[in-house]
Amino acid sequence: MAYYIPVILVGAIVTASLFGVISWLRKRNIKASWYEWLIGIAGLALLLLAIQHLFGAMTELFPFAAWVGFAIIGVPALILLLVAWQLVARKAKQS
Repeated sequence: MAYYIPVILVGAIVTASLFGVISWLRKRNIKASWYEWLIGIAGLALLLLAIQHLFGAMTELFPFAAWVGFAIIGVPALILLLVAWQLVARKAKQS
């Protein structure tokens, strides 16, 4: 039962974040392009993979591998998420 608590927390955070982003876009009447959604989804998928790798490697008692893998997978995820955010923010600034 305790294994599901981090999974539930990650799911709740992802759901709240997606709800916040979509409501922010609707409030400002911004239409995101398909490639902005694709970059954001790829970044989110990589971030979730990094979190899963961190939890899995920590469970297997490999803390160094957990943090290194988290950094290797998480940094490109954050870069993709920042690129998607900047594309949408520039579109918001223009309108």
